[in-house]
Amino acid sequence: MTVSPSVLCRCLPLLFTILGSPILAATPATLPLTPNPAGIHDIELNDLGHGEWEVRTTGSDPYFQVHTDGTPIDLNAQPILSFDYSAKSDIGRMLVFVGSVLDAPHLIVVANLQRSDGWSPQAVDLTATAQPVSGSLTSLRVTLGERAGIVAHLRSLCARPLTEQESKLASDREERILSDQRHAARLTAYLQRQFPCAVTSVTADEIAIQIDGDLAGNAEQCTLAEVPMWADVTALASPPLLRPIVADERGHFSIRVQRDSIKDREPLLSAWAVVRQTATGWESLSPLHYVDDQKPRAPLPPAHPRSRKGLGGCPFANPDMEELDIASVTLNIVLNTIIAAEPGPGRTSFQYLGRTWYSQDTVVAGYDHEMQIAADHGWMVSGIVLITPVHDAPPGAWIRDAAHPDADANGLYVMPNFTSEAGVNAYAAAMNFLTERYSRPDGKYGRVHHWIMHNEVNSGFFWTNAGNKTLITYLDLYQKSLRVACLLARQYDPNARALISLDHNWTSHPEVRSYPGRDLLERLVDFSRKEGDFPWGIAFHPYARDLFNPRTWEDSETTFRFDTPLITFRNIEVLDAWALQPRVAYRGHEPREIQLTEQGLNSRDYSEKSLTEQAAGLAYAWTKIESLKAVTAFQYHLWADNRGEGGLRLGLRKFADDAQDPLGRKPSWNVYKAIGTDAWEESTRFALPIIGLKNWEAVRTTNPILNESNY
Repeated sequence: MTVSPSVLCRCLPLLFTILGSPILAATPATLPLTPNPAGIHDIELNDLGHGEWEVRTTGSDPYFQVHTDGTPIDLNAQPILSFDYSAKSDIGRMLVFVGSVLDAPHLIVVANLQRSDGWSPQAVDLTATAQPVSGSLTSLRVTLGERAGIVAHLRSLCARPLTEQESKLASDREERILSDQRHAARLTAYLQRQFPCAVTSVTADEIAIQIDGDLAGNAEQCTLAEVPMWADVTALASPPLLRPIVADERGHFSIRVQRDSIKDREPLLSAWAVVRQTATGWESLSPLHYVDDQKPRAPLPPAHPRSRKGLGGCPFANPDMEELDIASVTLNIVLNTIIAAEPGPGRTSFQYLGRTWYSQDTVVAGYDHEMQIAADHGWMVSGIVLITPVHDAPPGAWIRDAAHPDADANGLYVMPNFTSEAGVNAYAAAMNFLTERYSRPDGKYGRVHHWIMHNEVNSGFFWTNAGNKTLITYLDLYQKSLRVACLLARQYDPNARALISLDHNWTSHPEVRSYPGRDLLERLVDFSRKEGDFPWGIAFHPYARDLFNPRTWEDSETTFRFDTPLITFRNIEVLDAWALQPRVAYRGHEPREIQLTEQGLNSRDYSEKSLTEQAAGLAYAWTKIESLKAVTAFQYHLWADNRGEGGLRLGLRKFADDAQDPLGRKPSWNVYKAIGTDAWEESTRFALPIIGLKNWEAVRTTNPILNESNY
């Protein structure tokens, strides 16, 4: 979940988080900075001595100034704002205005600062403004979070030189950006190219992979190539497996590859292409084609939740799950916590592609417990697969191979590594372990029905980081992650799907390192059509435009056109209509499944007005999605208010530590319970005058969704 960034985020923020490294001691090149108690707003500053300060926020726009002793900051010699912080709850975004001009071109946006019980170093590149700073720089304005109630401690504030690691990243940055742009141009040309040959189908069983194709009269010197996921289809070097093609008189060919003939990689994850050798390498004569169909281990039935009503953030054993009649759930699965590369206490070994890996017994047992509860209650489970950054992981750790090498350590989660054989194999080892375990025919460990791959990838820099990438190169990485989940899971469960996770930004991308959600989906359609379609779905988060305002029926920037900036509950029909288009559908006839896997309505406080508006927003939201054809599940976020949600109160219950009514039921709890019961009309009648309706039928939009090309 992410709070929608404001228009001030339209700049070029860049930061470094050097976790585990000490802040540099003061040297002649390091310039100490001091918070200025006279330059504060919505904040209390307390000097604790020895360079340590306590910061308490008292409003929604908390900022303070830091200043030097009068010596200007030299951005050539001292480009890094550096400090340690500690906080007992998540802080949220940090904003830094560099210079005296308070505008977007001089603003740096730092990703969410999380809870830190100990001291965590933070470093911000002050040169990363969209426009250079003019004049003498002797002070900075810092916003720490964007709500009241934050308590944080800061120490060792200074402007300092780059560390060796930061200097290396900075020196490589330009070349990485240029390389990515060149790759993007090649991928775009690849998707647009009309190839002379084709691999028409790829099927697999436990023994072999069958590749069929058509040379279309181009039989001379054609070869079938295996192209593993770490290879660049736009610049093929040396494919690991080549087979001569012998076609019939019509140009058709069929080649069978024994899976056990390949020991060091999973051929199920490879694509296949017709190629020919040239003086400089291998030229593709067809696009890639991944496995279309495979024989599953067992005919597991599809998930048929008894209703769309789901819930997130509630312990599965909590009585509310039954009392609210929940039918589906989501569960975060953090791969780093499950898989290890080395033996140790409490670890169980398993083999994958000839290498020994280790599962973390206690963590896995915890997931088993939750999955078994879900299975006992007949809930549909959608697992959210997450990977945390490398940080200070020891050499040889699983994450060292599995994390994308360009991932910025400041991202909350990272993209898998599809740049090397070791990276793909490490990621596949973890995903195969999970998909096999939670798709057993005997249901011993419970079942995950669908796999949500990562989180809100249109805000990928924060939630699924792969460094600074253009949209097409980022999506190429991401669609491979979707395919890995789908191909591995469907070995065991023929009805498993992989879902792309998106926030409510549709054609907008209010932060320079984010992507429009619709554009990612359109490129995903392109890759599916080009390289073999697969049954991916959509995990969407239709939060209100302003997450703090539950009156989502008043959301601006929400039209009933395919080019709407945002999709919230007010215009959720747009997403449904997009997914139902035949050109989008799986193999042209099966609509893409939509699960609304994270969304909630906020109560600004616990006043009667706020609680009633939250409940009205929930009644409105449910009525809007009730008739949508592609939506199969609605997992409300979340069960109870959480102090780590940046000041939001999205829960159906109050804070557990609320002084007056801990975990007290809100009116929204009663609305959610009434869904699907005879009490619905009576329980939601109060909301109609709040929204300005005479009846619930007026909520639904029946007019066709318009494509911008119609205008």
